[in-house]
Order: sequence, then C-alpha cells, then structure tokens
Amino acid sequence: MFLTGLKAKSIIKQIDKAQQARNYKASTTAVSSVAILQDVDNPFNQNNLSSLCKAIGVKSKDVAILEYVKTLTKEQREQPQLFSDKQVGWKGVFKTKSLKDFSATPFDILISYYTPENLSLKAMTALSAAKFKVGIDPAMETYNDLTIHVATGQEVVFTKELEKYLKILKVIN
Repeated sequence: MFLTGLKAKSIIKQIDKAQQARNYKASTTAVSSVAILQDVDNPFNQNNLSSLCKAIGVKSKDVAILEYVKTLTKEQREQPQLFSDKQVGWKGVFKTKSLKDFSATPFDILISYYTPENLSLKAMTALSAAKFKVGIDPAMETYNDLTIHVATGQEVVFTKELEKYLKILKVIN
C-alpha cells in the first residue's frame, strides 16, 4: 500500500512535467490519424464510430483504440489494444511495446473518452505525443486542448460538438 502511493506520486510528477513541457502548435495539414483512449466499461459506441470518422474526415481504419481494463485476464493479455495499471510503471513508464508505441505516435487527434479518476488513463493522455487532445471530463481540462462536457454514452452529442469546435478552431475544414 505504501509503495502504491509512492508509485502514484512518481506518475503524477511525470504527468506534471509533461503538462509544463506541452506546447500546442496548430497543424496546417488535414487530419489523418485519430486515437480513442477509453475505459472498457464505458466505451465509445461502435455504431457511432462511423459518424465520428465522417465528422472528422478520417477512415475507420485510421482510428486507433486503446482501452483500459482494471485487471487483465489471460486471454486479454494477448490483445494489444487493452492495458491495465500493472502495465504502467514508476514515473509513468509504459512497460509494453503497444503502450510505448501508442504514447509515442503523433496522432492528429487524441480523444480521451473516459470520466473516472484513473491515474493510468491520465498518464496515457498526458504523456501521449498526440498533436491535439480532446476529452470529456471537466477535471481533465488541463490535460486536454479541448474539453466537451458530456457524459459517456452521449456519443451523438459529443460527435456534433466535436465537429463544431474543430471547425471553429480550424483543425478540420
């Protein structure tokens, strides 16, 4: 228990460093890659994913999805799109190749589609190399470039609002 608290503090320290070093620069190129970071218990509805892709102007195959699971089962360990707290080490170091690749990939847009307070999800959002970060949790406003206040399960409203604000900010045409 004591070490868990120290590990959490070391991760928070790395998150704060990443936030201070972050400097958003507007991109002049069209959006070509999107990532969705979500909790497996409240995922982005797959039926609404195509409308999200259409609104942003990307193909479904260009959307990477990474899901947080509280505890990985043996079958889930083989799935690179799933991760748990055990795969995030001290100082926010990602232990698996899939997590390292996801955080290092400069996605045009990262959508943090989760609301619960979860340090592993926060670490992935903050330490991601994504160019533009969008979230739904009001508590995560400092981690994201744009926060749309909607509850999970309101994908249609989220998609409409995201499209509207991305056009206003000239991220998409």
